Amino acid sequence: MNASGVKLRVEGFNHARLLTRLQREQISVLRFVRENAREFSFWVYKKDKQKTFAILNELCYTYSVVGEKGLKKSLLSLCKRAGLLAGIVVFSVAVAFSRNYIWRVEITGNENIPDKVIENVLATQNIAVGKKLSRFDADAVCAAVRAIDGIKLVSSERKGTTVFVEVFESDRVAPPLAYQDTDIVSRFDATVTRVIAREGTALVKPGQHVFRDTPLIGAYRKTEEGVDPVPTHASGIVYGKVAYTESVTVATEWMERVPVSSKRYTRLHLFGLTIGKKLPSGAGVEIAESSSKLNVFLPVRVSTARITQTELRKKTATADELAERAENEVLLGFISEHAPTGYSATRTVRDIGGGLYLVNVFVEAEIVIGGA
Repeated sequence: MNASGVKLRVEGFNHARLLTRLQREQISVLRFVRENAREFSFWVYKKDKQKTFAILNELCYTYSVVGEKGLKKSLLSLCKRAGLLAGIVVFSVAVAFSRNYIWRVEITGNENIPDKVIENVLATQNIAVGKKLSRFDADAVCAAVRAIDGIKLVSSERKGTTVFVEVFESDRVAPPLAYQDTDIVSRFDATVTRVIAREGTALVKPGQHVFRDTPLIGAYRKTEEGVDPVPTHASGIVYGKVAYTESVTVATEWMERVPVSSKRYTRLHLFGLTIGKKLPSGAGVEIAESSSKLNVFLPVRVSTARITQTELRKKTATADELAERAENEVLLGFISEHAPTGYSATRTVRDIGGGLYLVNVFVEAEIVIGGA
């Protein structure tokens, strides 16, 4: 599309009705794309923009302008691209004359030892981003990093302006069996389902109902009758069936931010300098940004930001839909916190007036009620 035009994103069914009406009004539709059953997009010439808006409003379609093309915009874009490319060329030439400098340090293999600890040791060998390094001594680097407590083996090499360091940490020592010196007690009112006592004395049985703070596994070992119990550790896990209730108030009408337009910004970052247009800000602006290295050997980072403009719109839902959504959210929170091995859920809904409903969610599940 070489002429000036605008791109529209439209929400609504019966695409054929709109296309027929636009054709009847002699409005050319270009690059028609069907996104899904409700959404589609297309271009129209800028001279037909206002007439197209009027038809969309008359037919009650929801629409937004998501793209625009024109001579002025194209020239501005070309100028920005030219400036961007010029910036890349200038800094690429500058870096090309700086091959003796380190522009990247990549550390791999470490899980328990932070990168910063290794970076501090590498700095003692004059290895850091922006440092000049005329000679790379791999043996000296490996010896310095291997001196860090918890590292068993090290390999290192230099490729161009990047130094790669791979470490192999010492074998982990398995943690000792968990236990406590006092009785393990219940954290809930529950019906006991399983008892796994590794050390100490089991004080409850499956099927027994217990209240919160009831001892489950005693921190002692029973001996012959008439002899006092011998103190020991309490270690084990006790499962039980618990009943959980949560109430949620929902409204059948509410305001929610929805996207109406979207743009993409590309910027360059190098040596603390940013080349490109400043990102917008303010109410209703959402920014999703990602970045990547332009080149392994160059200290140039390219960031791409997707700017979405949103606006408040009224949303509605039925009481049944909201109740189901509330139940799912309560269940998700319960499962995330307690990790049940099995559960069942029910709900009740009560109209409290003014478009508000009280949703009571009841969950019955088997969870860990006490353990160490």
